[in-house]
Amino acid sequence: MKQTIKASHLFWIFFISYVFLWTLAPSLMRFVTPMDATEGAMWAHTLQWGYPRDPWLNALLTKIALIISGNQDWSIYLFSQLMALIAFWSVWRLGKLIFKNDYLALFAVIILVAIQYYNLAIIDFNDNACELGLWPLMALYFYRSATTNRLKHWLLLGVIAGLAMMAKYYTAVPLVTMLLFIIFEKSLHRHLVNWKLYLSLIILIIICIPHIVWLINYGFITIHYSMDKVDSHMHESILQKHFGYALHFFLAQLGTFMGAVALFLFGFIGKSKGKKTLNTKTAISLFDAKFLFFVGFCPTLITLLISIIGGWNIHTMWGIPLLSLWGLILVALTKPILTTSKLKRLIAMASFITILLLVGYSISLSRSKTSSANYPAREIAQIVTNEWHQRYNTKLQYIAGFNKPISYITRYSTDHPMALIAFNPALNPALDMHDLRQKGAVFILVPQMEGTSKFPQEVLAQFPDLVITPYQETPWKRAKPDQQPMRFQIAFLPPKA
Repeated sequence: MKQTIKASHLFWIFFISYVFLWTLAPSLMRFVTPMDATEGAMWAHTLQWGYPRDPWLNALLTKIALIISGNQDWSIYLFSQLMALIAFWSVWRLGKLIFKNDYLALFAVIILVAIQYYNLAIIDFNDNACELGLWPLMALYFYRSATTNRLKHWLLLGVIAGLAMMAKYYTAVPLVTMLLFIIFEKSLHRHLVNWKLYLSLIILIIICIPHIVWLINYGFITIHYSMDKVDSHMHESILQKHFGYALHFFLAQLGTFMGAVALFLFGFIGKSKGKKTLNTKTAISLFDAKFLFFVGFCPTLITLLISIIGGWNIHTMWGIPLLSLWGLILVALTKPILTTSKLKRLIAMASFITILLLVGYSISLSRSKTSSANYPAREIAQIVTNEWHQRYNTKLQYIAGFNKPISYITRYSTDHPMALIAFNPALNPALDMHDLRQKGAVFILVPQMEGTSKFPQEVLAQFPDLVITPYQETPWKRAKPDQQPMRFQIAFLPPKA
């Protein structure tokens, strides 16, 4: 590697290859998509302004992905990696603005590949994957807006922030830290009376308004779901609730970042004297240091504070977008002097780690007995659809059951029926129960997906016309010699007509 090779060329060669490999591996190794991505595809069949778990962006992007590929799984994996690519690009561009050196910026972004959030964790395309791409992009355009005051940057910031809010409400946290940065940085006080900032805010609100109306109409179902998730351990001690959860969350994020630190040290250690360097001693401005603290690290601090005050159990994977700017912070603190040999060593090790993760991921799926990658979900969906057609000679419009089985049937049935989730119409506001009773439905149990082997008594009482058939079996994909087949039971609610 020679210094004449541009950092931009290295960036695009490395990360396009990265995206390709992480799209290819699950496409080849998985027989069905992971659960969150499957659920997103279920929602994508009936686009709405909101869903019981999240706003609408995840479902919309999943819909676009499936249209692009003709309903093939690979496009969902591709969209996950495109979110990672957006994150990498945003961090790289932001690093160039802060460090005034393309190679330092490249160094800061390449170390992120050693964090599982940028590979294994986002194979399952979901709201967290959307945040992974949008948060650093939002940080980039906030920095550009604050420093250039150009209208196009403020407009883009409003659009990106609005979309990020429609990925997950958690986006409010970095928005608060951006406001705090404006308040505590005197040079930015002028923006408090800047019409462009308020135009950006108006754009954000306009993007959110349809979802807000939807929330009101459906009793704030998404917010209730989120609160139930964080309040799921109400019987824990006060110490555990108000400090233990926050400590666990912070240590989990810190431990996750240690992979990037290790990769950084591998590239950083070594002599620089007497060798041609790629940068001078790094010295960032006080403004940039404050920016990295408020926008890069304060979202983590506010998350911990929310957990401590509310006694909330913040799930570890909700921290996926938090570490994006930590690589820039690490470089800003350590001020490394780079040489071509150091950068070459870093890229070689990052490539090795990527290949190692890909191989490990593929081997684990091929050997696993219980991984969702090996669910015979396509076969079950086909059996369900065919049996319905044979009985009633009409399209299967509705499927009822617990979340996992019906998500997979909605995803892989050629009829793509609407779902009665957990036999509860409140969990799918778009569902018309009168129409379901008129057109009929398939009710299904798959114990190895959800754990229950009998239809609930209240369901049987509510639908006395159910025609319950005996359990059936189908082998797992990559079934091991001693592995029991997947059992499932179908019940038919006959159409009225």
